[in-house]
Amino acid sequence: MRVTAAAFLLAALAGPLPAASPRTLTVWAMGEEGIRISVMARKFEAENPGVRVRTQAIPWDAAHEKLLTAVVGDLPPDVGQLGTTWMAEFATLRGILPLEEFIEGSSEVKKENFFEGSWNTGLVDGKVYGIPWYVDTRVLFYRKDLLREAGFPEPPRTWEELREVCRRLTRDTDRDGRTDRYGIALPIRGWMVFVPFVWQNNGDVFHSTEPEFREALDYYLSFFREGTTPSGRGMDMDIFQAFKTGFYSMFVSGPWMVELLDRELPELAGKWGVAVMPGKAKRTSFVGGSNLVVFKGAREKDLAWKFIEFLSRPENQIEWYNLLHSLPASREAWRTPHFREHSMLRVFGEQMEDTQSPPNIPEWEQISNFIDTRMEAIILGEKILDGNTVETLAALEGDIAEILYRNKRRGGWTREFALSVGGLILAAAGAAWLVLIRRGRDRTAPGTAVPAGTKRTGKLSTGAVGYLFVLPAIVILTLFLFIPVLASFLISLTDWNIYGLADRHNLHFVGFRNYLAVFKDSIFWKSLWNTLFFTGVGVPFTVMISLLTATVLNEKVVRFKTFFRTSYFLPVVSTIVAVAVMWRWLYNPEFGVFNWILRSLSFPEFNWLADPRTSLASIILMAAWKNFGYNMVIFLAGLQGIPEALYESARIDGANVWQLFLHVTLPGLRTTMLFVVIMSTIGYLQCFAEPYIMTKGGPLNSTMTIVLYMYNQGFKFFELGYASALAYILFGIIFLFTFIQIRLKKSGFAGS
Repeated sequence: MRVTAAAFLLAALAGPLPAASPRTLTVWAMGEEGIRISVMARKFEAENPGVRVRTQAIPWDAAHEKLLTAVVGDLPPDVGQLGTTWMAEFATLRGILPLEEFIEGSSEVKKENFFEGSWNTGLVDGKVYGIPWYVDTRVLFYRKDLLREAGFPEPPRTWEELREVCRRLTRDTDRDGRTDRYGIALPIRGWMVFVPFVWQNNGDVFHSTEPEFREALDYYLSFFREGTTPSGRGMDMDIFQAFKTGFYSMFVSGPWMVELLDRELPELAGKWGVAVMPGKAKRTSFVGGSNLVVFKGAREKDLAWKFIEFLSRPENQIEWYNLLHSLPASREAWRTPHFREHSMLRVFGEQMEDTQSPPNIPEWEQISNFIDTRMEAIILGEKILDGNTVETLAALEGDIAEILYRNKRRGGWTREFALSVGGLILAAAGAAWLVLIRRGRDRTAPGTAVPAGTKRTGKLSTGAVGYLFVLPAIVILTLFLFIPVLASFLISLTDWNIYGLADRHNLHFVGFRNYLAVFKDSIFWKSLWNTLFFTGVGVPFTVMISLLTATVLNEKVVRFKTFFRTSYFLPVVSTIVAVAVMWRWLYNPEFGVFNWILRSLSFPEFNWLADPRTSLASIILMAAWKNFGYNMVIFLAGLQGIPEALYESARIDGANVWQLFLHVTLPGLRTTMLFVVIMSTIGYLQCFAEPYIMTKGGPLNSTMTIVLYMYNQGFKFFELGYASALAYILFGIIFLFTFIQIRLKKSGFAGS
């Protein structure tokens, strides 16, 4: 009794027991989904007292890198949204959990509750890693009125009907010699549209030389050969404007386009519709969307699965559609009146019964890139499809086989290792020998005074004291610069790829094999030529514009100098995305300013970004416009440092404007000019953002630069060893220009 009473007294004095802390579930989602998911999170919290859901929205364009960083850094969310084409990558990285054990005990999540094509997007190596959250598929969008005029009251159902209706729709309406209406819009690089034609013909995307694949490709190419879809002019058209004017009578797209067309083109209400994809053996289409996954590093795995079950309920799938208009993955949700009675949504439901996803393998990104590249080469005329002899398709099959079996090769630790170490030792010995020779030349002659920095002051020399002061900076540079640089070089000597990221035992030493492969890579040589051309033309062009503008603004008679300087410098501080959007409109082949000027002057028009002959020049022009303001400011500073007395003396001697510029201005800007040229050259050699935003390196790799190619290899295809080798080759090129700069300075080119 005494013990009980004492315990009761202590409890009373301590007050009430603290409530248990709530369990926190972390959820990541992308884009608009990441914003709206909070609504479902609050509903889940209401059903599960004591649970707090913390949501985070990630922009789609940064989602892949952020999720990859979270997985590699072992700081992932508990549950997250994953694009269907990303499943294989993250499963191979062992960043997400297989879900079979959760599914076995679940009453909400069963295979039969979902569309087969959608369910298969979560399968990797036969295991379920993701549960469909929402789906999208591709269907045919068409203008009802235009098809009716062409004698087709119903949309085409077969390949032959599609080809025939496109022939009837394509025409020159104003008889000016140019096609004003095309039957259908088909992408030159768009495997999501092309590959379903292969599936419809029972073909295999891995075997491009088989008859089914060749027949599907020949059918796809027939639209370009017959001119019923554009391969040049009109490729960069705004889809809404083109659909409104009838420039495109049909196109292939996903469910999001229904709402966009209703909002952007209300005047076309009732004049357009959607239909299941025309087919041959079957009417298969691509299926995508997003899956829900549980990350391996999740702290609340059971709670994460409970949240997935919650979002998989038919009533919650319908509510999610009402929030975001994302099509439900649950079959039961499609049986509700809203989806059965909505004519357009019903078509997407019908198409979902016959869909297929690309193979869930980590190499698919590379394979799809090769498919797009080979298709682009054929369509734009680099290769000609000639009957049954298709060298391009044989090359494509070889590319695919190389990618699929590359990871099976094992690097050697004998000959390659010995050669690599021997080469490094020789390089280090050569560098040390050069340093010793240089020191020998600069050594103080006998009898001269010893530099003050080496005299002792107390116990430490002044030189040692100096090293102590710079020691913190040296430590920081070592940790965050020198060690990463050394690590990246070591990576370039390995075959590190996505399999090596997942398991270090899949990482093998290959010596200089990556460097040898680079020099055998035709795309590398193309990107090197593009980079050198971009630099060789872009740097002089930019420097001349900068110098001309600075010279004019430096004249005393010019008014509003501050306004002009600010205006010309604005492009430098503007984001590349905003600049790219503006210049894409300027380059638009139908409505762009440049073609409007050419048209007004009766000159031939250009498809600026879609034509390999003009694409790189178009990028150079945009880059010069964006960057010349920075050099202009530097030149202005240099011009203001030239003594006015030199100009006065030259004028007294009778010098004209050109002579003043040639004999006074340019010599006075020698040092400034050298700095501007070298820095511009280094910047242009590292060109990345312009082609990445504007053209993705196309068409036909005509705007592919070394840095963009390196980015694709490292962060798109996960060939980290190969990308590191590319980085060091680029370093060598930049080092060469830096060496030239040093030699020019020492030769006195820069002046005193």
